[in-house]
Amino acid sequence: MTRQRWLQIGGAAFFALFLVTFNSSPLVELLRRQSYYRDLAITFGAAWLIISYVGWITAKLDSYIDWQSDKRQRLLLQILLGLIGASLISYGIAYLQYRFIDPEHVFGTESFLQTELPVIVLLITFCNIIYVSISYYHWQERRYIIQTLPVVEKSEPSISSYLSYLIVTNGQKSIQLAVEHVALIYLEQGITWVATFNNTQYRVDEPLQSIEDKLDPGSFFRVNRQTIVQLSACYSFQSMEYGKIKLHLVPPFTTELTISQKTAPAFRKWMQR
Repeated sequence: MTRQRWLQIGGAAFFALFLVTFNSSPLVELLRRQSYYRDLAITFGAAWLIISYVGWITAKLDSYIDWQSDKRQRLLLQILLGLIGASLISYGIAYLQYRFIDPEHVFGTESFLQTELPVIVLLITFCNIIYVSISYYHWQERRYIIQTLPVVEKSEPSISSYLSYLIVTNGQKSIQLAVEHVALIYLEQGITWVATFNNTQYRVDEPLQSIEDKLDPGSFFRVNRQTIVQLSACYSFQSMEYGKIKLHLVPPFTTELTISQKTAPAFRKWMQR
């Protein structure tokens, strides 16, 4: 289970305990009621759903709108989708709970609208702030890494035989994508995919081996059978047992790639040249 998933579960557990316990009877009395555990389980599930939704929305916005291009639009969409959208989902879940599970409480009373709902919206706002802060930090970190990479001087005019762009597919569209924007090229279920530095995914109708043969080996390296990485996407690497290497990629990529013992020497030479 990923670190993000554990954080989502922990946050959902905290929100559930807070919402079900606050402004209520003493805890000792609550622990004696079966309805307390029922409400705790329902609220935990709803909180986990909301936190996961906010994280999913933030990741999707990161894929389509870069922080550098339009910060105002990025924040506006986060508020509309991540805050208002999550609040509406919470309202709908509360309605279903009061309608079918807890009918003795009348939905829409002052107890919910004036007490519980504002607290829920406040917690959702806090969740959005956390996700946006992490997203912006990763973008700044990635930009810093790319800016501090050494500039490779190009020799004077000679016609390069290496690819300068890839023809990728996005839905029904074919797009000309410059290779400097390509972070990863990988195989998944027999299909070749390209991931850019803002984690946008495109499909390529060409075998991975064929693409590798056309790329500049000074900028791209085939770390295993499924993946080719660009130099700018390599954040750090560390040695493992049996001479293997674990490669960490720049944010927002969280996947750790394992390089075999056979390939490790060539990779070290490529990184340290």
